[in-house]
Amino acid sequence: MRRTGILIVLCLTLVVAKAQPKDPDWSETVYKIGKIYPGFYVTNTNDTIHGYFLHDDKKGNQKKCRFYTNEMDKKPTAEFKPEDIKSYKVADKLYRTLNYSGGLLNKPLRFLLVTNDGGITEFVFYSEDAAVQAQGVFHKPKDPSHSDPITVSYFGLSFAKKLSDYISDYPVLAQKVANKEKGYGLLNLMAIIAEYNEWFATKRK
Repeated sequence: MRRTGILIVLCLTLVVAKAQPKDPDWSETVYKIGKIYPGFYVTNTNDTIHGYFLHDDKKGNQKKCRFYTNEMDKKPTAEFKPEDIKSYKVADKLYRTLNYSGGLLNKPLRFLLVTNDGGITEFVFYSEDAAVQAQGVFHKPKDPSHSDPITVSYFGLSFAKKLSDYISDYPVLAQKVANKEKGYGLLNLMAIIAEYNEWFATKRK
């Protein structure tokens, strides 16, 4: 029993490592931190406002959006916190407001960086401690029954049951996961999500 438990932990550790998001470009070779770039924000009433935005660092962009009407303005026209707007884009980075901040309790809203948009949208959250580690977060924006953001570790125990329920709106794929077919296990999580998103995109056309 102990050996089985150790294997499960090791397997979960491996899948968490594999499922971490590919960190977007923060090298500053194109977009420099502290500079202003074109973008837009979406209000809580779904209006899209174009303008210019300060490109802050990994943690700064999660907490505040600084909007400028004109590129040469010295001071921002407005500053938004996550509860003020639905989303914003600065340079090449798209952020959406999500009720996730890395901890188990007291999760305030944050702007999370979108890494892959789809039926299951993939985000990256940067821990707000000194280490600034990237953590993958998943969210199904069109599914009220699975509206809470989750991380890879959510699927660790009872993987087949939890994931098949999470993607139950795609019965064919959900059944493959539930049946534990080859290629649809814990280590294939990202590939399964990609397959789900391909189906979801086709369904919307």
